[in-house]
Amino acid sequence: MGEKRLNERVLSPEEFVSGYQYITEYLKAGLPLCDVLKRALKYFEDQFVDSYCTIMLLNSKGTEFVNGAAYSLPDDMLEKFMHIRLFDGLGTCGTAAVRGELMVSPNVHNDRTWRSFANVVKPYGLKSCWSVPVFKPGTSDIVAIFAVYSKYSRYPTQRELDTLSAYNELLGLIVSNYKIDDSGEIEQLDLNEDDNLNSKTLYVESIKTGLKNGEIYPYYQPVLKSDGQELHGVEALARWEHPEKGLVPPIDFVDHAEEYDFIDWLDEVICRRACEDMKKLMDDTGKTFTLSVNISAVHIRKQNFAQRIEDILDETGFPADCLAIEITETSLIDNLTEVAVTFQQLKNLGVKIAIDDFGTTYSSLNYLKYLPVDTIKLDKTFIHDVDKSPIDRRICKTIIQLGSDLELDVVAEGVECDQHLSIIQDFGCNIYQGYYFSKPLTLEGWKNYLEQF
Repeated sequence: MGEKRLNERVLSPEEFVSGYQYITEYLKAGLPLCDVLKRALKYFEDQFVDSYCTIMLLNSKGTEFVNGAAYSLPDDMLEKFMHIRLFDGLGTCGTAAVRGELMVSPNVHNDRTWRSFANVVKPYGLKSCWSVPVFKPGTSDIVAIFAVYSKYSRYPTQRELDTLSAYNELLGLIVSNYKIDDSGEIEQLDLNEDDNLNSKTLYVESIKTGLKNGEIYPYYQPVLKSDGQELHGVEALARWEHPEKGLVPPIDFVDHAEEYDFIDWLDEVICRRACEDMKKLMDDTGKTFTLSVNISAVHIRKQNFAQRIEDILDETGFPADCLAIEITETSLIDNLTEVAVTFQQLKNLGVKIAIDDFGTTYSSLNYLKYLPVDTIKLDKTFIHDVDKSPIDRRICKTIIQLGSDLELDVVAEGVECDQHLSIIQDFGCNIYQGYYFSKPLTLEGWKNYLEQF
């Protein structure tokens, strides 16, 4: 469906839930897949103008269509598309499956991708078609193609694209609840976990709605030095101001964003908003400090990540040498080679690199050897018992000395009391973060806090 657009509004929660319940009624009743899909197609035809919707299911290898359903159009029209290798054409339907993206033919009779199949739709007076891949939830695997036909030569409206995008995961979930063999035979799977799947999908959609409505934005936690009397920087931390539940911590929505593959959207919302906020604050106060932003390893491995960061810096005017990208150490284990290339691209921009939760894996030293790191953040689990545990004290002392020897900044996270601060200071660490100094603050709270420096 292309790049996600920030600040867009697709459907209200009430609209989405109403459509969701309508579409899943047959699924919950255990009816055959074709009946479930026909009900879904009816819903979309009711939403769209002058449109006829179909969905065609792919075989396990994703090389050909093996089954499908239509609502207003006859099912036998779809049979002409079955068991033909995708690269042989099949109009926008085949091309969307191969490319994994929206394909549009405003006039199928003038589109070369339809050259062998225009006659299939001509008897029904159809002139245009747009097709969208349906993905298995949480993966990049295409399980079906949703196609929308019209008797007019036209492009899809933004409302149509947004509506289908909102339900794409639900369609993928429906298809994934059935086993489709390569001959096209369909077997219904065990649906005992239906209620859990339904509630999870609804919750994921509510997170996306929160992103679109600007409910998810950064809080700011100070990073200090010199006994907390001097400002080093600030870390942006995602928070969700839910209209009913109140403030939702990141642990309750970040994992869902990773599993359902929109973590890049979430990360970019937080990074862009933080850069905008801090650029204005620096301009207003004349103060300069480091802004740290957490990025998921799932996101940082995506193509053109460094370019996206550069675009945010260009759009907001935030200085690159004041931005630090933080990535959690545990997420780097299987992706060192890919991450090293991206990190170097970020360094070329002037952006700093920080390893969060440092010391929690056996690969810690490899990261310092192969990655262009500026900062290591001593994991708060070591700090928490540093005043009680001789082992934690030795770990903290070793990591702090290592960072000093390598001329890296070492930040102690999770400082909560005088004893924590005194011990790590004795070990040579002079940059700190934690509730002892300040909890994460709203933008207004951070502005007020900053006045003391």
